[in-house]
Amino acid sequence: MSEPVVHSDESLDTMLRGHIRLLQSKKGYRTSVDAMLVAWFAWTQAPQARRAADFGAGSGLVAITLARALPALQMHLIERQDTLVARARRNLIVNRVTAPVTQHDFASGPVPGLYDLDLVVSNPPFYAHKGRVAPPHPERRDAHYESTAGVEAFCTAAAAALKPDGLLCMVYPSEGADRLVAAFAGAGLGRMRLCALHHRSLNKPATRVLLAGQRGPLDVVTLPRMRLHPEDALDHTYIPEVENFLAELGNY
Repeated sequence: MSEPVVHSDESLDTMLRGHIRLLQSKKGYRTSVDAMLVAWFAWTQAPQARRAADFGAGSGLVAITLARALPALQMHLIERQDTLVARARRNLIVNRVTAPVTQHDFASGPVPGLYDLDLVVSNPPFYAHKGRVAPPHPERRDAHYESTAGVEAFCTAAAAALKPDGLLCMVYPSEGADRLVAAFAGAGLGRMRLCALHHRSLNKPATRVLLAGQRGPLDVVTLPRMRLHPEDALDHTYIPEVENFLAELGNY
């Protein structure tokens, strides 16, 4: 396959143990470890999923990672920003993944025609502008900071798109865990599994929460806390559970 065209304001980055190449803006939105985390969590929670969507797909990394990990999975990417819609489409081609990409703003409601899904994954914009200095680049700002729609709208749209036993998986800052649980419950996804994720030491506060939810009455099961990196390892080494997931990406 020929090399992709890389625009002057982009970089072509190799990541996730060399299994994925991603076109990214140099100054705009660039992916973070959160994308890998929500893909890994969904892989553990819904390994039999066949129809899935990524809400707030950004440059496409979550969808591409899940497609590599679950070869039978049919993905659908949903993204609001037109520049990221275009880049996600190019990244799918780069990584030989076939999936539709739809431009949609969750402030307008659920995605038309999207239903009967086994799985929805999301790494939504979660920072509030109050008390923070937002990035000047609009693409990066809108990818990380709530703009037209909050997490509640993402959850409502996911509930509308899922099968009765379908699953929503999200990654979110740990300080917003109560709001996230309330958003799931408000969308009718009351049966939840919550995992607190620590950077390295379990003696320090968690940095992220991973939440999976299905339709049902409120019942939040707290999973064992996890660390992302072994205590005696550098940041490029992950716990065995995540390393095993990354190894699976090479089998696509």
